Amino acid sequence: MTDRRWRRAAVVGGGICGLVAARVLADHFEEVVLLERDALPEGAEPRKGVPQARHVHGLLARGSGHLEELFPGLRDELLAAGAPLFDHGDMASTTVWAGTVPRTKVGVPAHAFSRDLLESTLRRRVAALPQVAVRDATPVEGLQWDATATRVDGVVLNRAATGTEVLPADLVVDASGRFSALPDWLEKAGYPRPRTTVVDAGLAYSTQVFEAPPQSFLGLQQMNSAPHNPRGTFVARVEGDRWVVTLFGAGGDHPPKDSDGWLEFAKGLGNPDLDGLIASGSAFSGVHHFSRTENRRTEYAKLARWPDRLIALGDSACAFNPVFGQGMTVAVLEALALGEALTRRRSRCGERGGELGGLARRFQRKVAGIVRLPWLMSISEDLVWHHYREGRTRLPLLLGASNWYKQRLVHLVVHDPQVFRTFLRVYHMLTPPTAMAAPRILAKALFRGVSPKKPQAARVSAGPDARQARR
Repeated sequence: MTDRRWRRAAVVGGGICGLVAARVLADHFEEVVLLERDALPEGAEPRKGVPQARHVHGLLARGSGHLEELFPGLRDELLAAGAPLFDHGDMASTTVWAGTVPRTKVGVPAHAFSRDLLESTLRRRVAALPQVAVRDATPVEGLQWDATATRVDGVVLNRAATGTEVLPADLVVDASGRFSALPDWLEKAGYPRPRTTVVDAGLAYSTQVFEAPPQSFLGLQQMNSAPHNPRGTFVARVEGDRWVVTLFGAGGDHPPKDSDGWLEFAKGLGNPDLDGLIASGSAFSGVHHFSRTENRRTEYAKLARWPDRLIALGDSACAFNPVFGQGMTVAVLEALALGEALTRRRSRCGERGGELGGLARRFQRKVAGIVRLPWLMSISEDLVWHHYREGRTRLPLLLGASNWYKQRLVHLVVHDPQVFRTFLRVYHMLTPPTAMAAPRILAKALFRGVSPKKPQAARVSAGPDARQARR
C-alpha cells in the first residue's frame, strides 16, 4: 500500500462512534478533525450530549475484542481503573421468564464500566494521535457542497468565539447520533429525504447508583418477555466499587422517576439477588430517567443518489433499542469496515480508483449490510410490543411463530447449559443468530421447550407517544 494519505477527514460527533471512526481515519488521512457540539469534560464525567450515559452500558464481547485491536492495552487500562472483567455465564445472575439460569463458565468475557470511563479513555487515546485534532464546543450547522451538489467538500461550523466557518475536508463522517441533522442537510441540498423505519417498544429506563458490599455476582440481568412481562433490570458493578442499577419497562409500563416508586418497582421484580443488593447498600444518586429508546433506521443506502465523500455511521444510520447493548459494537464494526475500504482504495492509488470518488455510496451500502442482522435481532422482540401498543390483539403469523419459538428457547436456556452457552455467544455477536436454529437446538426447542402457561393480559399502553412503524 502506498504511503500517500488523503489530506483531511472531518468527523461530526465526539461519542464512541466518532472516536473509533477518528482512530481508524488517522491511518489514512494527514489530519482528522473531530467535531463535538458540546464542551468535553477532562475526565470520566458525564457529557451533556449523552443523556443515557448514567444507565448501565454493555459492550458486547465482539466489540470489546475489536476495540482492543484498535487500542492495544485498553482492556488492562480499564481494569486498572477498577472496571471488572468476568465470565458472563459464571459471574452474572441471569433471570428469564422460565427462572434463574444456573451459573456456569461459558468463556464469554463481559467488561463492566461506566460509559463515562470508556468514553474518556478512548478520547484521551484518540486525542494523543498526532493526526487528530479534537474541537469541542463546535456545532456543525451543515455541509459544504461543490457547485453541483454532488460532492461534499467540508462542513459549516458555528463557534461562539469565531462565528461561521467552513472547514474543508476530503471526507466527512457523520457520527452525531440518533438525532442527526443529516436528513435535513441532504434535503436542503436537493436530495430526496431518506425513508426512516421506527419500531418502538415503548421502553424506558430509570437508574440509581448504589454503594454496596461485594455480592456473589458482578453483573445481573432480568429480561422482560413480550408481550406479558414488560419489566426487567440490568445491574453492573463498575469502577469505584459502585453498583449501577437500571430498571426498565416496555409497552409503556415505565419505572417511576421518584426513589420510593423506584424501590417499589424493583421489589416487584421478585429477584432475590437484586433485593439483597439494594438492602445491603445505599443509593447516592437520584433517579435518572431515559425514554428515547426506539429502534430507528435511516435508509441512506436506498437513496437513488448519494453524494461523494459523505458517510453516515453508528446511530446516525441505525439506532437500536439500547436494552440489547448492540450500538457500540455495531459502530466499531462499521469503523473497521471503513478502514478496510480505505485501505483497498489506497492500494489502488495512482489509478483512477485511487481517489475517493464513488467510495461513499458503496460504503453506505456496506453499512446497511452490517446493521441488517443486529437490526433484526433488536426488532424481533420490540415488534411484539409495537403491535400491542397499536391496539392489535393478534400478532402476524410469522411474528407470532418467531415469538413462540423464542419463548421455548428461553426455557431451554435455564435448563440446558449448552443452549445457554450458545445463547450468550449469539448475544455477544460472537456467533451468528442462525446458531439458535441449528438442528440440535431446533429439535430441543420443539420437543423439550416449554411456552409460558396461561399468560396474564399484556400490560401495554397505547398512549399518545406510541409511534408508527414507517416502512
